[in-house]
Amino acid sequence: MISVERRAAIAVAPFATALAVVGAACYALGAFLVLVAPGPLLALYGAWLFLDASALVPGRLFVTLPQFIIGLVTVAIGAWLFGAVWALLYNAWSGAREARA
Repeated sequence: MISVERRAAIAVAPFATALAVVGAACYALGAFLVLVAPGPLLALYGAWLFLDASALVPGRLFVTLPQFIIGLVTVAIGAWLFGAVWALLYNAWSGAREARA
C-alpha cells in the first residue's frame, strides 16, 4: 500500500501579502524603467504581447504620480487577491493539514 503524507497548508494571509509586495515591487520597477529606458522596455513589452510596441511611443513616455499610485495600489490588491485564492485552492485541493506559522 502506498503511504501518502499530507502536506502542510499554506498560510493564506502571509502568502497573499508576500505576493502583493513582490507585485508592487515589480510594478515600481516597471514605472522606473519607463522613465529611464522606455525603448528597451517597449521592446520587452512587444516580446511579451506579440506586437510591435513602437507605435505606442507618442514621442516620449512618462509616468504621472496619480497614474503611478493608482497602478501600484491596483497591482498590489490584485496580487493579494490572486495569492489568497491560490493558497485557498491549494489547501482545498491538496488535502493539506493546518497552516504553518
